[in-house]
Amino acid sequence: MIVLRLAKRIAVWSTTVVAVLALIAALGVMIMGWDSIWEKMAGPADQGPVNFATLTKTPKPNQALICPEGFCAAAEAKGQVDRQSPIYALSADQLKQELLRSLETENDLTRVDDESEENRMRFVQRTARLRFPDSIRVEIVPLSNGRSSIALYSQSQIGTSDLGVNAKRMNRWLKRLAQFEAKV
Repeated sequence: MIVLRLAKRIAVWSTTVVAVLALIAALGVMIMGWDSIWEKMAGPADQGPVNFATLTKTPKPNQALICPEGFCAAAEAKGQVDRQSPIYALSADQLKQELLRSLETENDLTRVDDESEENRMRFVQRTARLRFPDSIRVEIVPLSNGRSSIALYSQSQIGTSDLGVNAKRMNRWLKRLAQFEAKV
């Protein structure tokens, strides 16, 4: 009988402790917000610029890399380029403007670079519910004859798997630019 009462008290205390901890966590999210929590846990959402020529992917599958042929030499040498970028019948400046225009419809996308580099851009895009941040690096690549291409690297900051989100994003962005692809 005493053992049963003790077991019931332990169960009540355990449930109470779990409920209080859950309430504290919920209040923390409400007060701080997910963005602030992720930054405290994993650092700034903007993971900084990359050099596409020397970039190699990490072992995690939560990233996507799309480059013009020969532009991402180190990643190409390791077979890490997910897709080759198309060539566009636009100058680099025109391609940049079309890309920026097409991104106006993206949800929770913020440009985070200081716009000091003419053909390089960085963005952070967050997931809808938990606001996990993904860093996206872009470089517009000028080519001869008024043509251009684009290098894209999208990487999740938190977790190991992204369930293909980064690759889907990059393919969506390229699809929006498909009308400008050069006829070969």
